[in-house]
Amino acid sequence: MYQEQQQQGYGGPPPGQGYGGPPPGQGYGGPPPGQGYGGPPPGQGYGGPPPGQGMPPQQGFPPQGQVPGAPGQPAPTQWQAGQGGPFTPDDSDDDERPGPAPPVPTNQFEFYSNVGNETNPLALPPPAPLPYPPQGEPPAMNFSQAAMISEEQARDAMLNFVAEHCCYGSAPAKEMVITKISPSAALHYTLNTFTEGRETFHAFEPFRGQHIDGPHYGQPPMPWQVPCEPDGMFNTHTKHLKVPHTSDIIPCFRCKHRGWVTCSRCHGSGRVRCTACGGDGRRTVHREGHSFQEPCHSCGGDGRRCCFHCGGDGRVTCKRCDGYRDLERYIKLAVKFTNHVEDYILEETDMPDTLVRDAVGIGIFEQTMLQVWPITGYPVPQINIASGQLVQKHSQAFPSERQLQQKHNLRAVPVSEVNYTWKEVNTRFWVYGNDRQVYAPDYPQQCCWGCEIL
Repeated sequence: MYQEQQQQGYGGPPPGQGYGGPPPGQGYGGPPPGQGYGGPPPGQGYGGPPPGQGMPPQQGFPPQGQVPGAPGQPAPTQWQAGQGGPFTPDDSDDDERPGPAPPVPTNQFEFYSNVGNETNPLALPPPAPLPYPPQGEPPAMNFSQAAMISEEQARDAMLNFVAEHCCYGSAPAKEMVITKISPSAALHYTLNTFTEGRETFHAFEPFRGQHIDGPHYGQPPMPWQVPCEPDGMFNTHTKHLKVPHTSDIIPCFRCKHRGWVTCSRCHGSGRVRCTACGGDGRRTVHREGHSFQEPCHSCGGDGRRCCFHCGGDGRVTCKRCDGYRDLERYIKLAVKFTNHVEDYILEETDMPDTLVRDAVGIGIFEQTMLQVWPITGYPVPQINIASGQLVQKHSQAFPSERQLQQKHNLRAVPVSEVNYTWKEVNTRFWVYGNDRQVYAPDYPQQCCWGCEIL
């Protein structure tokens, strides 16, 4: 019966020996009692069921006579001994190396015949994109106006600006003569497109006897049929889900189904060079003006001490399977919600346009829809053109993502260019934003008392 099961691809052991366990009394190559690495008590196997009971069906195994693959298909056998897969790579636990590659799974699922890996997930094309331009009639668009500032407000803004710079002299701000104020309004248009992208890849976690939702429970759903809602609109984040009915059990390819790997610090010897004496076994001691050598107290004169990384056993628990020897392999779905933002700034003074982006302004127009219409009725033609270009660009810019929602807004940031004189200096500064920030690169006293730093 056991040979018949092996030929069918199940690979299970004879009754009474657990799931993939060794013959009774031989263990699985682990250390002596008390020196192990987190193994199970003697007589209980290693993560397997009690002798004679096998694995109960509620823990993920198919009914008797069925294999843990798709209906009518054999279970994967590429991991069995002598066939490569997890039994060929290096078993060192060195964290600086990426470790062996996982075995290539068989195509058990019709819709998941091509799946990426953890470092290179496979992007999935979304359903049909929304048509452009939007269907129907555009909604009404109402626009408000921006505000201006007075001479007194401009002087107060300059005084606050100087107070925030400890080395600036306050005389120019108090004594300046304002000759001209040129008010204007910078316009800031922003388009947000919130999209959803999906990627799949094979993932692994230790098999601790948990329920295995394999293909024998049903057909795995298509990637875009797995329900997933964003935590918040226009908030970039990623959510990971386990695709239903895609799990199976494989031996750990990192430790070769042993539960442990060779310690990378001592290379399996259990002892390392003593750092206190440098491996010499003796240390130089200075007492009462004399120098002499004595045996090292850390290693007892041997020059080597017990490896603290493995406790002297030469082996450490495999980090991939956490010592359980078997892995649950499944297809993980990464759902990436991304807020794509682009903007356009119209500012006609010599002040840098980038200052407008973070300034406090006045909302002129805002709209949130599944697919927005570009602005067409604003009296400034540059805004209408920029809105149309950005909306059309976003309609084609993300072909591998599904558009969930869009919003765009237009705001005005008041900007006043202030010309003034102080003593023999004729210069200018800018006051911008509702919080009246100041941009004054040519302020006369940028060091205390008008000094200059050479």
